[in-house]
Amino acid sequence: MFTLFDMIRSSLSYVNLSTVLKNRIYTILAGIGNFYLLYVAFRFFQNGFWGRGTLFILAFLVILYFTYLNILYYFTKAKKSKYDISPWIEKVLHIQSKDPMTAAEEERKEMAPGYVQTNGIFKNEDFLPATVVHTMEQRDNIQQIAAELIRMDYMKADYQGLSEEEIAEKIQATGKPVPALSAPVALPYFELARKGNSLIVYGGLNQIDRKEVATVKEVGLLTAREAVKRYQLYLATAVITGGPEKINGRTGLIEKDTPYGVQVQVAYRERAAEEPSTNQRRSIVTETSSTPEHLTRSQHETFDEFDPRQSTQAPQKHWRSQKYKH
Repeated sequence: MFTLFDMIRSSLSYVNLSTVLKNRIYTILAGIGNFYLLYVAFRFFQNGFWGRGTLFILAFLVILYFTYLNILYYFTKAKKSKYDISPWIEKVLHIQSKDPMTAAEEERKEMAPGYVQTNGIFKNEDFLPATVVHTMEQRDNIQQIAAELIRMDYMKADYQGLSEEEIAEKIQATGKPVPALSAPVALPYFELARKGNSLIVYGGLNQIDRKEVATVKEVGLLTAREAVKRYQLYLATAVITGGPEKINGRTGLIEKDTPYGVQVQVAYRERAAEEPSTNQRRSIVTETSSTPEHLTRSQHETFDEFDPRQSTQAPQKHWRSQKYKH
């Protein structure tokens, strides 16, 4: 009998089950197996071995008591019994136990990619939150990317694996909706690029299938246009947020179909640290005064990156006409 239960326990270790579900299965197995001890005790009494039979009866009662506590904890809303001696045992034996429910919550958070993925490792750069806006096309692209990530099992929008009752209890305790995503999920691929006069965030499964997902409106307290003039900007993280969430309704839980969105974090450096100052640029022009005028303009003249006249017009080529004598 015990060999059979050990085989079942070993088999469960190969299956990816939540901590709570595993403990429920163990509780059921312990409750069923415990009655085998009662049968053994009865056989000892029947054959006159009262001492051994009594020991088995005591073992049966102890296991039955802890099975009762587990049933309360894992199968009911009561969770605890006023006759629970577990805290006293932990205190006497100096055991620091971990709440399985808390462990399950941490396990679900660790399973989510979250902010783990970044666009490189930044050491000497400072970070700023960026405010982004979405066009209708960009929002549709985000929904398509999110659906594909869920299909690939990269992103889990499963309400943290909670049951309907657990979701209702959480809403009642916090007073807030329960989102399908347990944490923001990093896009597998993302980059920041300029398009016309705008800073566009591109994202997707990879660089081949990249799509526009957001437009940067502000970086810190500066507008995107002012931030690009003053800083060199690098996209550090881009994560999917939002999505469906459940709220309490009149007859039960209601799923609110909230669209997914994208949030980004930007690393930046001062442009003056790496770019020549205005005086340095003037000295360079002075030293190269012998250079033809059109080469001087193309090599040393600087333009505002967000000047629409410069972004839409190609630089003019200068041609010098010459007459040849035959």
